[in-house]
Amino acid sequence: MRGAADAPRPSPVDREDRRPGARAASVGVTHGTIKIRPGALPPAARTIALDAARNEFEPFQIVVAGRRGPVPRVTARVHELAGPGHARIAASNLRLYAERLYEVNYRSNVEGARGPWPDALVPEVDAYAGERRAAFPIDVPSGEARAIWVDVFVPPDTRPGPYRGTVDVLSDGERIAELEVRLNVRRFALPSTASLKTSFGFSVDVACRAHLGKRFCDDEADAAPLVRLYTRAALLHRVTLMSPYYTMPQDGGWTRFDETAGPFLAGDGAGPLAGARLTTFRSGYRRDGDPGWTRTRAIEARAHFEARRWPQTVFDYVFDEPHACVPQVKGRAAAAHAAGLRTLVTTDLDRVEACGWKDDVDILCPVVNQLERRDRGGLARERARYDAFLARPGKELWWYQSCMSHGCRPEDECSAAQEADTAAGWPSYVIDASAVQNRAMEWLSFAYGFQGELYFESIMHLDRAWRPSGLCAFGGQGDGGLFYPGDPAVIGGRTWVPVESIRLKLIREGMEDYEYLHLLAALGDARGAREEARRLFPAADRTTETSPEALYAARRRIADRIEALMARKVER
Repeated sequence: MRGAADAPRPSPVDREDRRPGARAASVGVTHGTIKIRPGALPPAARTIALDAARNEFEPFQIVVAGRRGPVPRVTARVHELAGPGHARIAASNLRLYAERLYEVNYRSNVEGARGPWPDALVPEVDAYAGERRAAFPIDVPSGEARAIWVDVFVPPDTRPGPYRGTVDVLSDGERIAELEVRLNVRRFALPSTASLKTSFGFSVDVACRAHLGKRFCDDEADAAPLVRLYTRAALLHRVTLMSPYYTMPQDGGWTRFDETAGPFLAGDGAGPLAGARLTTFRSGYRRDGDPGWTRTRAIEARAHFEARRWPQTVFDYVFDEPHACVPQVKGRAAAAHAAGLRTLVTTDLDRVEACGWKDDVDILCPVVNQLERRDRGGLARERARYDAFLARPGKELWWYQSCMSHGCRPEDECSAAQEADTAAGWPSYVIDASAVQNRAMEWLSFAYGFQGELYFESIMHLDRAWRPSGLCAFGGQGDGGLFYPGDPAVIGGRTWVPVESIRLKLIREGMEDYEYLHLLAALGDARGAREEARRLFPAADRTTETSPEALYAARRRIADRIEALMARKVER
C-alpha cells in the first residue's frame, strides 16, 4: 500500500493552472509538420512525444491562443531532458524561435490562401553570432494564436533510450503552462554530411543588397563574410549552396578561395553537425567566346580540388532549361569534359535524345512535373525510361521543382492573376503550401532513385523579405527565397545574421527522412525502404493527400526496422 509520498505525481497535461494569466490563454503543443496560422485552434495536448536518431534535429511547436482576451509578453523556458541512468540532453540543445508572420497579399495558386502565414523564425539566441535577439516576448491578440518553434538537437554521443523534460510557458513573467517533452532517442545516428546531393542557388550580390544596402558586392571583403554565413546556415539544414561565381579564382591564386570555401569543402566548419561538408560544387567559369580560357581555368580548379582531396562532385551547369537544340550545350560540354568536369543540364530525356546530347550531359536534371506524366503511366514508368541513360558510365539523375508546382508567372509579377493557377498537389517550397508539401521532395527522391536535388535560388528578393508579399516571385510566395535578412533593427542584437524560414526547417526534415530511408537500404532492405516511401507518396502531384500523422508513422516503422536489422547484425 502506497503512502501519500508514494502517490503518482500528475503529469503536466493533467494540471490546471488557475492563475489569472493562465485563464486568459489556451496553450498546447504539436509537431513541426503543420503551419500554425492566427486563426488556428490550439491543440489540446500538453505533452509532445518525439522520436529522433542521434545527430538529428527534431522540432515541435508551442501554440498559445488568446482564449478570453489577449495574452501579453509570452515567453518560454526550456529545461534539460533526463534520460536513462544519468544521461542528459542539455537545455542548450533546445533552441527557441518566435514564428513571425508573413502577409500573403495574393495566394500562390488555388490551394494557397491570402492573409498571414508563419514563416520567418527569429531565434531567442542565434546560431551564428550567439547573440540574444528580440524574438521574445510575444503579444498574443485576443481570439488569435501564435506559435513558438523549438528545435531539439540530439548530440551524436547521446545514450539511446527515453528522455523526459519540461518547457515552461510564461506571460508577463508568470507561468501559465508547463509542457512535457518525451523524446525517444534511437540507437542509430545520422551522418553530418547529407547522403542526397543538393545544389541550391545563392546569389551573393542579393545578400549584399539586403545586408549592406549595395546593388552589388564591391569586393571580397563584402562578399566573403556573407558566403560563410549562408553556407553554414544551409549546411546546418543539410543543404549545399552552389558556389557563388566570384569565389572561383580568375588568376590561379587560391588563397582567398581556400579561406572562404575551404572549411565547408573539408568539413571543418563549426557544429553542431560536426564534419558536415558540401556535397557538390558548381564551377563558375564561362567564356563562350574563349573555350580555351574556360578549359584552362577548369583544369586548374579540378587539380586544386584533387590536391586538397575534396570529394565534392564538381560540375559545370552547362545550360538551364533549353527549349531547343542549342549549340552551347555541346560547346560548353566539350570544354568541361576536356578539364575532367561533370556537366549538368536542366532538361528531360526527350530533349537529350532528340538533340543527341547523351555524351554531353553527365547529370540529367528534369523538373518534377515532367516526370509525373499520366499519359505515360505516371512517375514510376517515366522514371524507368531513364535507366538506360543511368547505365552509361558516369551518369547521374537529379531533379528539381520550379514555379510549375504552383503555376508560373513573370519573375517580378505578384498579382491576383496567380490566384487562379490550378497547379496543385506538387512538392512545393512556397509559403502558402502545406508543411507536408514543403517536406515531400526528399521522400520522392529516394522512392524514385534520384541522386541529387537542384533548386534555382535560396535568397531571391532577400532585400524585401520582411515586406508583405516581399518574397513573391514567378507567381509564388517565397519561390526561391528560403531566408530572411537578420537586420538588428528587425530582430534585435548587434550583428546581421541569416534568419531561417520554417520551409528551410522542413527541407531539413525531409533530408533527415531521406537518411532514414538510405540507412535502411544500406542495411539490406532497399525494397522495404522504397515501398515505405512510395506508399507514403505514391504520386508527385498528390502530396497533399498525405497527412503528417502518416509521415511520422512511416518514420517510426523505418526506424524500428533499422534497429531490428542492426540488432540482427550484432547477433551474428
